[in-house]
Amino acid sequence: MSNRHTPPWRDRIQQVAVTRVAKVPFRESTGLWKSLMGPQDGEERRFHKRLPASWRSWVADSSLPVWLKGVALWLLQVPRWIYIVTGSIVLVSSLTLLITVVSIYNYLSKPVPIPTPVVGSATQTGHIFAADGSLLADLHGAINRQSVPLDQMSAPLKQAVLAAEDGGFYRHKALDFGALMRAAVTDLFAGHWVEGGSTITQQYVKLNYLGQQRTFGRKVQEARVAYQMERRLSKDQILELYLNTVYFGRGAYGVQAAALTFYGKNASELDATQSSLLAGLIQSPSAYNPDANPGSAETRRQYVIDRMQALGFLNAQQAIAVRSGKPKLIPPPVPNTIAYKYPWFVETVRSYLFQKYGEELVLGGGLNVQTTLDPRQQDLADQAVAKILPNSVDPYAATVSVDPQTGYVTSMVAGRDNGTEKFNLATQGRRQPGSAMKPFVLIAALEHGISPLTVYNGPPQICLAGWLPTCQVNTFDNESFGSITLETATIFSVNTVYAQLVMQVGPANVVATANRMGVPGPRWLLPTTAGCRPAGSPGCTAHLNAEPSLALGSNDVSPLEMASAYATLANRGVYHEPKFVSKVTNASGDVLESGPNPARQAVDPNIVTQVNHILNEVVTMGTGTAANIGRPEAGKTGTASDYRNAWFVGYTPELATAVWVGYRDANQPLLNVEGVPKMTGGTIPAKIWATYMKAALPPASNDTLNTDAGNLGLINAPAPSVTSTVVGTDTVTSTVTTGSPAVCVLVPSTTAVGPLPSPVTGTTYNVYKYLRCNSTGSSYAPAGPGGPAGPGPTSTDTPADTSTPPPGPTNLPAPTDVPTTEPSPVPSSAPPRCLLGLLCG
Repeated sequence: MSNRHTPPWRDRIQQVAVTRVAKVPFRESTGLWKSLMGPQDGEERRFHKRLPASWRSWVADSSLPVWLKGVALWLLQVPRWIYIVTGSIVLVSSLTLLITVVSIYNYLSKPVPIPTPVVGSATQTGHIFAADGSLLADLHGAINRQSVPLDQMSAPLKQAVLAAEDGGFYRHKALDFGALMRAAVTDLFAGHWVEGGSTITQQYVKLNYLGQQRTFGRKVQEARVAYQMERRLSKDQILELYLNTVYFGRGAYGVQAAALTFYGKNASELDATQSSLLAGLIQSPSAYNPDANPGSAETRRQYVIDRMQALGFLNAQQAIAVRSGKPKLIPPPVPNTIAYKYPWFVETVRSYLFQKYGEELVLGGGLNVQTTLDPRQQDLADQAVAKILPNSVDPYAATVSVDPQTGYVTSMVAGRDNGTEKFNLATQGRRQPGSAMKPFVLIAALEHGISPLTVYNGPPQICLAGWLPTCQVNTFDNESFGSITLETATIFSVNTVYAQLVMQVGPANVVATANRMGVPGPRWLLPTTAGCRPAGSPGCTAHLNAEPSLALGSNDVSPLEMASAYATLANRGVYHEPKFVSKVTNASGDVLESGPNPARQAVDPNIVTQVNHILNEVVTMGTGTAANIGRPEAGKTGTASDYRNAWFVGYTPELATAVWVGYRDANQPLLNVEGVPKMTGGTIPAKIWATYMKAALPPASNDTLNTDAGNLGLINAPAPSVTSTVVGTDTVTSTVTTGSPAVCVLVPSTTAVGPLPSPVTGTTYNVYKYLRCNSTGSSYAPAGPGGPAGPGPTSTDTPADTSTPPPGPTNLPAPTDVPTTEPSPVPSSAPPRCLLGLLCG
C-alpha cells in the first residue's frame, strides 16, 4: 500500500507485476504475417491454407468423370503457397524467355551486309588445256547452269522441292524454329547428325555465301544473312534463286539444267513423277544418284511423294499414281563442251580430277587444268593407226606414249568413236602381252647374278614340272634353237629358254620387278571389279599372279602400264608414275598440284644398260626389225597365244610408246589382217610404232644420236660386272630320240642362282630342278659321267664351268629381210641336244 510519500507510478508497476497476462504468439498478434499465415475466423494457419471449400464442393457435385474428379479434388487440397511459388517460377521463366527471344530476334534482324559469294558456291566453268596451251575443253557438267524465272518451272516441280526441303517455306520466316527443335530431338536420340532444320533461305545462303563447313559460328551467320534476305526479297524471289542454284548431279546446277540432263525436257514440262525424283537428289546427289544407286534414288523419291501428300500437294489417288509411275531417264550426256577435241584423253583427265577433287569442285569450282597432251603427237598417233588399219573390219589398235623423264602421257589412242564406245582400250583394256613380259624376267635374272651370256638349251618343246596348266612349253612355230645364250634367246624371243629362266629366278621375283616398274599402274585407273573389258570378252584382274607362265605373258596388262614400265628403262631405271595433268589451279589462282609424280629408282642403272643393249638388238636383228627407225632405240615384241593379241613396246631416251592390236569385244585370233596371215608383234604393231615414232620424234643430228646412244648405254657403257655362266653343260646332257615321256621327275642340278622360294611348289630351290624322263620307245642317254641313272651334281653352290664360252649374239649375222613372224636365226633339223635334262623333241 502506498502512502503519501510513495510515487503513484510505483503502485501501478507492482499491480502489473502481480497481474497474469495471457500469452499471445508474436506471429499472430498483428501485421502482414498474421494476415497471410495466421488463423482467421476459426480457420487453420495461412501456411496450410487451401483453395476455397466451395470449389471442392462444386467439383464433388459436378458430373465430371470419376478419374478427372479425383484428380481435381486432389489438386484442390494442395496448399495455396505451392501455386504461388509455381506461378512465380513460370512468370519469371516466361519473362526470361521473352527477353531472350526478343534479344535474339533483334540480333538476327539487325542489318548486316550480305557477304561476297564464296568461290565454288555456284557453277563456275573451268578449262582443260593441252601442253601447248591450246583449249581442249571447258570443264563443267553436261550442261551449263541455265537460270529461268519461277513461272517457267512447273508447279509439281516447285511443290516437290518444297516437300523435300522445306514444307513450311511460305509460312515461317527465315528460320523455322519448329523444324530446328524437331531436328535437334531427332539428332539427340540418333546420337549423330541425322536431320537438319535449315530452311530454303538458309540453304541458299549456305550455297552462295558461307560454304559447307558445319560450325556454330557459321550457323549463326547463316541465320543473320537469311533474315536479311527475307527482309529484302520476297518468298518467290528466294525460291527462284534457290531453284536456279542447287546442284542435282550429272553436272547440272539449277532445275532447268537438271530437267534437260535427266529428262531432255524443260523445267516447265516436268510432272510430279519426274519432279519427285529430282527433288530427292538435292539432299545428296551422289548417294541418290539414279545412275549409280537406282534403289536409293527410288526410296528417296517415295519419301518425297509421301511428303507431297502430307502437305496437300497430292491427294490419295494422285499419290498412288505418282508412286507407281517410273520416271524414264535419258542416258548421261557426253560431257562435251565447246572445244572437246580429244575425248579419250579429256575423259581420262576428268576421271582423275573427279577421284582426286570431287565432282562438285571439278564441275563447278572454276578449275584450270594443264594437261600433258601434245596435240602434234596425238594427231600423228591417230594418223598412224588410221593409215595402217584403215578398214572398219580391222582390229582395234591402242597406243600410249610416255615421256621417260617425267612420266607425262603425251598421246593416247584408245578407241575409235568415243561417243558410242566409251571403253578406253589404252587405260582400261587389259590383255595378255605375250613375250613383251620377258624384259621383266630378264631384269630379275640379271639382278640375281645370271649373266646374259649364260647358255641354255632352246628346244622346240619342253616339259617343266610346276608349269600350269600343263607342263609343256613350245617355241614360236616349234622352232629349235639348240644351245643359245640368254641374250640371243631374248633377241629372238625363245619361249623354252625363258620358261627355264623364270623357274630359276622364281615368278615372285619377276612380279616384284614388274611392280617396281609400274605394273599394275596407278590405282585410280585400275578396275575395281572383274569384267574390265567390253561385253563378250574375258574378264581380267589388275594384279600379276606369281606363276611361271607370267614369263610368257599369261597375265593381263594395259598399254599404259607397258609404256610406263618401258619408259623406266629409257630413264636409267628411274620410274615416274604416269600422269595426265601437269598443273591444276582453282578459281582464285591457287595451285592445287603441279609437276610430275615423285621419281623412284626402280632398277639398277648398270642392269638397265645391259637390258637396253639386248632390247636394241631385238630391233636391229631380232623379232622387232620392223620397228627399226634408224636411231638409238630399244623394244620388245609380244604375241599372245593363238595370235589373239599383238604388241610392240619400244623407247628412245625422249619417248616410250606401247602399241597393242586386237579385237575390241573379244579375244579372237588376228588372222588375215591387211595382208598379214598371222599377226605377231613384229608385224603391224611394230609398223604402227615405227610410223608414229619417226614423225613424233624431233629430227636427229649426229650429236643427238650419239647423246641418245650414250643415254641408253649403247656406246661408252661400262663393262658388266657379271661374268659369263654356263648352266649344266658339264653335268647333264641328254638326248631324246623318239616317243614321249611317261614319267618325269625333278632332279637337282648345279646353278648360278642362290636359294629361292617357289610360289608354285612352295619349296625352296637350293639348286635348280631339271627333268629326267623315261618312257617306252624312248631312250635316255646322259652324256655325263653319271651313267644311265643320271649324273649327280658335284657341287650345290658353284656353277659348272666351261673351257670355251659360247659365242655371244654379236657373232650372229643380221637378217637381210624384215621377218613377219618371230623366227629362229639358226633353226636346227637335227635332234636337239638337251641341257638340264629337259625333254626335247
